[in-house]
Amino acid sequence: MSLVKKWYENSKKVTEKATLNYKSSYEYELAIRKEMLNEFSDTAYELNEENDPGIYKIMGQNPDDPESCYIGNVIIEFDEGTWLATWYISGFMHYAYGMQVSSNILVFNFSYLDTDENPHTGLVAYTFLSKDIVRGEWIEEGYDEKGLEELRKLKDDEIDFNDMHDANFGFSLN
Repeated sequence: MSLVKKWYENSKKVTEKATLNYKSSYEYELAIRKEMLNEFSDTAYELNEENDPGIYKIMGQNPDDPESCYIGNVIIEFDEGTWLATWYISGFMHYAYGMQVSSNILVFNFSYLDTDENPHTGLVAYTFLSKDIVRGEWIEEGYDEKGLEELRKLKDDEIDFNDMHDANFGFSLN
């Protein structure tokens, strides 16, 4: 299976796990991704410090629960020779410094505070398949397995309708 098909299939699996209150947000995003999959041209992609910074829509899954899912945003920036990332997921902000490790891969060392103000750290590796499609895998202290994040770059004029970032950590508060 090609990497872009895996990107779409993972996005589809995450959508299937969404809670009822947020299902339409996931399905809307999945429809955009299906269109992108159909238009994808499989050519080697090289990161560019001027074109690749931007806001990306995330659909992800935590490694500790196969029923988990989340949707949110990550802002990727390039500032004074350093890649930076800020994630907005489920009311949490995660911050990271990163570096380019190959022509199309960025690796970030992230950190955040949980609701009890406990610090957490981890690594995420993003493989850019195109200027708009990015596959990600991440690890965090305390997890034995990898999590996944499938990204889509938002267009400059696109307004992200989803200001409430759903997180289904394997249970529902509904």
